[in-house]
This record gives sequence, C-alpha cells and structure tokens, in this order.
Amino acid sequence: MEAVIERASGSAGIRLVQDSYNTASLSLYASLGFDVKEPLVMMEGELQGDIASGTEVRPIKDEDFRVCAELCRKAHGFERTGELKNTPPFLTSFVAVRDGRVTAYASAPHFWALNHAIAESEEDMQALLTGAGNLSNGQPISFLLPTRQSDLFRWCLKKGTRVIKPMTLMAMGEYQEPRSCYLPSVGY
Repeated sequence: MEAVIERASGSAGIRLVQDSYNTASLSLYASLGFDVKEPLVMMEGELQGDIASGTEVRPIKDEDFRVCAELCRKAHGFERTGELKNTPPFLTSFVAVRDGRVTAYASAPHFWALNHAIAESEEDMQALLTGAGNLSNGQPISFLLPTRQSDLFRWCLKKGTRVIKPMTLMAMGEYQEPRSCYLPSVGY
C-alpha cells in the first residue's frame, strides 16, 4: 500500500473501497492516512417494475457521453467519460431520459465492481435501476450503495434487492462530498 501511495504522489487524492468486516485492512488504511468517507453496502437482486411516466431507460449511446460527463462533474467535481467509454463490451451501460433529457446513467449495473452511477435526483436513480433491471432478462443487478442515502436504501430493500456485504469508501487527500444521488464503483 505504501508503494501505491508513493506512486500517487502529486495527485489530488486517493480513494479506495474496503470490506468493512476486514478490520485488519480498515486499520491499515486508517493508519496510513485514509479517512472514512462513506459507509457502503453491496446490493444485488432482480429489480423490476414500472418507471415514472415520461421517463425512458435505454442503453447508452455515443451522443450521451457529454451529458453523462456533465452529470458526473456536477456531482463529484470531475468526469469519468474514459471509464464509461471503456466499459467492457459484455456489460451494458444505461441512461435514464426524462422529458427528452438524460438525467441519470449507470456504467455497469450487472457488475458492481465496475458500476458507478449518477442521477439528478433519487427518483431518477430509482427509474434508472428499475429500467436497467427491466432490460436485464432476469440477470440480477449489483451495485455499491452509500447507506446515508437512507430513502434510496429502503427503496432498494423494498424492491427486493438484498445486502451482500458492508463496505467502506475511504479517501486520502482531496475529496469532494457528492452533490447528487450517486453509486460509487471500486475504482471510484
């Protein structure tokens, strides 16, 4: 870990996700200077149902990348277009379009480690997750959920997703508290 920190020397910050039950890694990262930023849970399940009228969920298109970058920039202060464009071809990225405008995206809702998502509102995130589930042919979706988004957490549980394990988002250096509804990935 010290080699990773050394390699990142000069960068604005380092983020990581660790398994909360692994007290040895939690202690190691804290002793090296990482701060706990967010309690997370890995969620998984078949999430299906109706989405709000006027909202469509569909696979991402090339012309959506600019808007997705702006959503991410507003939430986190930076964009993740490179990750989004380079999502492995066996995974599908989705957008939610409300009233003709992209209001949410998820990079890989079928593989929690690579999935990250941003939404303008909790309702947009709910529509995105439900729509991705509807388009999944029975394949479960999985994602990391910040549990301080309590209403979204309860909604996910009510819809049948389950908690697989607790995790922790930690950071060293610069960290901007997210400004909208989001789901982080392991790579943040």
